[in-house]
Amino acid sequence: MRMKRLLMVVACIVLATTNVQAVGAQVLEEASPTAVIPILGMSESTDGIYNFKSFEVNAYKSGSYYTEFWLLPAKYANNNYTAFMVFVNDMYVGTINPSFGNWQAAHVNGNETLELKEGTNVITVAAHAPEFPEVETIKVAANGSEATFSSDAYEKFLEDALHGVSYDIPAQEEMSMYASDATAVGIAHYSNVPLNYTFYKTFSFTQGQEIFITSSSLAPHKIDVVYYGSAPKNFNLNTTKASIHDTIGEKKSVPAIIYPGTSLPQVKYRLLYTPATSEEMQGLSYVYPSEKTLNSSMQVATAKLTIPKTGQYLVRVRHAVSGGSSVADVNVNGAYYYENTPITLSCLDCQIPADGNAYATMTCCNNFGTDDPYLFIHGADNDRIVGFNDDGPSKKIKQYNLSEWDSYISQKYLMRTSGISVSNYSSSNPVSRCNIIARVSEGASPSVAKTRARTKGSAATGMQTPSTLDESVRIVGPENINGVITISANDEIKRVSLYGLDGNCIGFINVEGSTAIIQTSALNMTQSGIYIVCVETANGVTSKKIAIK
Repeated sequence: MRMKRLLMVVACIVLATTNVQAVGAQVLEEASPTAVIPILGMSESTDGIYNFKSFEVNAYKSGSYYTEFWLLPAKYANNNYTAFMVFVNDMYVGTINPSFGNWQAAHVNGNETLELKEGTNVITVAAHAPEFPEVETIKVAANGSEATFSSDAYEKFLEDALHGVSYDIPAQEEMSMYASDATAVGIAHYSNVPLNYTFYKTFSFTQGQEIFITSSSLAPHKIDVVYYGSAPKNFNLNTTKASIHDTIGEKKSVPAIIYPGTSLPQVKYRLLYTPATSEEMQGLSYVYPSEKTLNSSMQVATAKLTIPKTGQYLVRVRHAVSGGSSVADVNVNGAYYYENTPITLSCLDCQIPADGNAYATMTCCNNFGTDDPYLFIHGADNDRIVGFNDDGPSKKIKQYNLSEWDSYISQKYLMRTSGISVSNYSSSNPVSRCNIIARVSEGASPSVAKTRARTKGSAATGMQTPSTLDESVRIVGPENINGVITISANDEIKRVSLYGLDGNCIGFINVEGSTAIIQTSALNMTQSGIYIVCVETANGVTSKKIAIK
């Protein structure tokens, strides 16, 4: 977690054994066909001693590639910072040693390039447990200008947080209050929700361990501690004793898998975690609100907890007021300090019943393929987190026509929920907007468009003349050009089409099921204006005019 995305898609990574060094050597003489090498997959894992964050990239040819890391180091009690050990294809290439806290761009040992082989490469960053290496993402390119992070967006966001800038939180839009199954619970739809970064961090804690987390801010706020996964059940690490230089600056003897003749972790034996079940996530979640201190305007929250289950835990600090922003200092176990970190909250009232039925909640990003939301469900009568997700499962992403970085949660709730909040995974691009669809009954088997067809002109051939909208079909349109159109019908939806006021069909998309959630871009809606949305069901065609800003 950060996961820059906790993608579980990398179940097993086969790594090379060639010794690769971080060098400032001769870079590629030819330009890459695509200047920036895309990240194909990311994962987090552990060997019990070290925690790992891995990025899989595909180099078009062997050579030296400029590589930059966007990361958040912790400050230690001795004023040192997290040391990030870097491996390429399982071989140690150097360490990143930050000299200050907060989010920043960095290179390995000051070197701008890493040696990659042609084809698949895995770049891994390691940190001593319990801290997970907070590396949000990396940039790899054949030229230096393409492999550079700008801190401008984060610095502007931090400045706004220091001044307590507020954000408008939209109300729930009108949506069908009927359902096609016995639950009789309608879909909730929210458009243009602020998608802002707020502090989060992942740690691996051990059962019985006492943890103590404090946070301080001028604004009221809350600390979330949520269990989200553990090492696989067959985790049985054969270890040897080795003297390892701890990043806090002391020598200690610990069990570790090592390379012969070295004291470095052997990356290839790392194991992916097992995700928490819905019941575990709802039960192993805690919230700690801040209180105003005596004789001071400072708000302080304290979280003292005996860890009930060994595994990975998300620590999130959020503003207590929806739409609010500020900064906070965070201290984990008296060992890890984070100063002046932004805290925000985008929370919407939403009650999902605990009636034995499974309900889905999902985001629909405004910037398709770019935005990366964290989704949280609040409940249990005390605003604690009873469900959260970073990136949805690929099957559901495809079914609901979502971005691969959209969030998706489906579960049966053990208690009635109270709200939904969304946070931005990205600190390098910390401000955006998204749409949220909630209370989608899994029992009703709703479907959405399965293709992103973009057909114009002749696509309208054979379409019936649109009629006015009747009560059997409900359409909720977006507020802006980057939103989604949500449709709910009593009958099976066959097709959704978009027309201009001149009567020409701009685009259409085929649908299966009685519910459709469609990105505006899938219907070729690229400009502001007034459009006609036509919904074809077994009973005919109904329509509604929508105005887009």
